[in-house]
Formats: sequence, structure tokens, C-alpha cells
Amino acid sequence: MSNDNRTRILMVGPVPPPTGGIASLMEDIIHSDLSKDYQFEVFERSAGFPPGCEGFWKRNVFRFRRFLDFYRKVSRGRYALIHIHSADPAFLGTAIMMLLARAAGAKILLHMQGTDWDWFYPDAPLFRKLYTRLGLFLPHTILVLYRLWLDNLKALGTHADVLILRNLIHKADSPHRERVEQTRDKLNLSPDDFVVVTVGTVGWRKGTFDILKAVPLVTSAEPSTKFIFVGGEEKSGEWNQLMEIVNREKLGPWVRFLGEVDREQVPVFLALGNAFLLPSYHEGMPVAILEAMRSGLAVISTRVNAIPDVIETDVSGILINPGAPQEIADAIVRLKRNPDLCLRLAETAKHSFHERFEFSQGIDALRSIYSSIILSADR
Repeated sequence: MSNDNRTRILMVGPVPPPTGGIASLMEDIIHSDLSKDYQFEVFERSAGFPPGCEGFWKRNVFRFRRFLDFYRKVSRGRYALIHIHSADPAFLGTAIMMLLARAAGAKILLHMQGTDWDWFYPDAPLFRKLYTRLGLFLPHTILVLYRLWLDNLKALGTHADVLILRNLIHKADSPHRERVEQTRDKLNLSPDDFVVVTVGTVGWRKGTFDILKAVPLVTSAEPSTKFIFVGGEEKSGEWNQLMEIVNREKLGPWVRFLGEVDREQVPVFLALGNAFLLPSYHEGMPVAILEAMRSGLAVISTRVNAIPDVIETDVSGILINPGAPQEIADAIVRLKRNPDLCLRLAETAKHSFHERFEFSQGIDALRSIYSSIILSADR
């Protein structure tokens, strides 16, 4: 039976790799039960500049062509809905895409993976505030991760419906033990090592530089602790800076930077871990933390944005302050020296995942949102 009668939706955002949360969420939605009723297509908005595309003019010509490709696709595609995923730094591009989608007569669902509200609007320069406020009048519905963003967006006077939809991920079977042990051997890890795993992009915002400052503090007290970083750089040049620190401080015996990996491999690396670490400065509701909870890991993260809504300190994890290498070290050493605490936090985190963040709980809500926008009168 042909699926040509399914309602067409264009999903706009990053395509894996990278292994980041938005890309993972998009992939989960596209391959969910929603695909029985909706025919998803993807427009990649986050691909890097091609080789040789350097300098102001070449890069802006590249951006212009991408916007033109987007407009052509929307205007010719007869889509019932454009579902645009947006993170804070990319909102000017998001606003332009929404304006083009409106010009093509399309309905828009803006899915905001907001991190730091103060950076996004109150502390923004005047021009960014201007295009932000104008952009927020373009979508028909806006999805946010938690209450602070809902209240603040409504206070700005947007005409869109603003709804909360928490990040959700699928439950999954544990990876095969043999595959996990093979990976352990490849990474030269001992079964007695206490392994701390970080998943996602690496760089300043994710607290990676702070982790490297914490490594000597941890390993001087607990030398069997190892650190695994799964993900590529967030900003150009940060990878090389991190490698320079690793070499200069002679951290090689304790750290493994793996770069981008296939998403299917992430559960294997999490299965190697005793704890999960994400000491970010700004986050929304990180999918990586949900994946760690699903895998049954004790979580160490920071008291920023929606993370305290996910992790309760000393119940399902340990919350610390951003930019605090000593706190990172203290939390890791505490878990290493107290296996019962580490196990208790891990078990509570896994239970919390199944109770609050398993994907099937949110799919009906998203189905209802899609239906409401598509059937509503245009405005």
C-alpha cells in the first residue's frame, strides 16, 4: 500500500552526525510511529562550509544559496507544516527561514531548544533583540523545554501558541556485553578503571576545558579514573586547543577524545561508564543526560537552565556550579570512593528516565500538536 497519502512535514535542523541532542531528537521523531501518518522530509540547516568557502563574501553567498534552496523546497513541496528546530546562536537564520516559509504560505512549528534565556534576549544587543522579537511573531506554535521560556516568550507578546514539550528519547536494550568489552580493549581501559563518560560536542560551552583542569585533581587522588569524550568540536579551533592542553599537561594516559561517532555507538560508550559528566555553562534539556539516565549512570552536571528539572542532587545525580574544576573533581572522587552512592544515584536516574522522559510519553502530545496546527485556520 502506498504511503503517498500521508501528510507531508518538512523537518529543518541538523542531521546526524553530529551526535548532538537536536539531531538525535529529529531522528527519533522521523522514525517514530508518527511516520505512519506523516511523511517526513529533512532540510539540513547546519552543514559546515564546503572546502575553499572562506572569507566574508564566499560564506555569505553560501548562506544565501542555502536560504534560496530552502525557499524553493518549501514553495514547491506542498508541505502541511514546517517543523523548525532552533538553538540560541542560530536564531537569525531561524528567523529568515520562518520569513521565507511564511512567504511560501506554509505553517510553522518552531521548536526552541533554548539554553540561557538571559543571553538569548535580556542581555542581547539591540539589533538581536529586534530580529528576535520580529521572528517570534512568525510561527504558529512554539515549543519550549521548560516553564521559564514559556513565561518569558509570552511576556514578549508573541501571537503564537507557546507549549512545553520536554526532550524525550526511546527506551533501548543494553548493548551486547561482547561489543562493550571489545570497545574497552580498543580504548585500553581496564575493568578496574572508574570511567567517566561525556557525550556531545566538546568545547568551552560544554565545560570541556574545565574537565581537563579537573583531570589532574582527580587522578592524583584516584589514578584509575579515566575520561572518555564522545563528540566533535562545537566551535572551530576548540578541538586543537583541547589537544594542545592534553599534550602540554601530559593527560594522555587518562583521557580519550573519540571525535564524532555513529549514534548507534553511543550506548556502547555509555555502557563503559561508571558516571556521566556534563559541566556545561549553558544547556537546554540535554538529550545526552537522558541517554545517560537510560543507561543507568550516575550523572554529574551543572545547575543551569533545565538541568535541575531533570537531575535532583544526591537523588539522581550530583549538581555542581559551572566553571568549577574543583567541584568536578570532588564529585568524581566522591562517586569513586562511595560505590553504594554511585549505584543508588544510577538506579534512581534510570527509574526517573522511564517515569518522565521515555519517548512514547511525548509522541501523542506531538501528534496532537501537529494535528492542531495543520487543521487550524491560517493566521
